Amino acid sequence: MKRVIGVAFIIIIVLSLAACGGIEPRAVLSAEEFTSLMTSAGHPVEDVTHFYDDIPGLEILLLADLGDFSVEFIVYDTEAPARALYNQLRSDLEYGRGRTSSHRETNVANFSRFIQTTDGRFEALTRVENTLVLIITSSENRGQAEAVLDILGY
Repeated sequence: MKRVIGVAFIIIIVLSLAACGGIEPRAVLSAEEFTSLMTSAGHPVEDVTHFYDDIPGLEILLLADLGDFSVEFIVYDTEAPARALYNQLRSDLEYGRGRTSSHRETNVANFSRFIQTTDGRFEALTRVENTLVLIITSSENRGQAEAVLDILGY
C-alpha cells in the first residue's frame, strides 16, 4: 500500500510541474532568423530548396556551412510532414547505430530531439513544430555542434 501511495505521489508531482509550466513549448525559428543567426556567427547560409522541389509541403531547406560540417534547417508548411520526416530520420540514424554508441531523446510539448554519438560520429536531429535541424559530424566537433543547437534554441 505504501508503494502505491508513493507512486501516486510522484505522478501528482510530475503532473503538477507540467501544469505549472514545467514543460515550456520551444520558439520556432523562421528561415530569416536562422540565416541571421548563422551569418552573424560567420557561417554562410545557402538555400538549396530548388534541389528538392518534388517534396510535398517543403517550404525551404537551408544549409549553414561551419567548415567541418553543415547545419540543415528544414521548414515545412505544416507540422505533420515535419513530424514524419523527424520520425524517418530518427529511425535511419538508429538503424545506422554502430557497436559503440550512446543516445538520448526528448519529446515534450512542440519539441523533439534525438542526439546520438556512434563510431566517431555525432548526430543531432531536432524538431520544433514544422521546422527541423539536422547536424551530422565527427565526434570531435560535438561541442561546436551542441553550441549551434543552443544558439538556435533547438
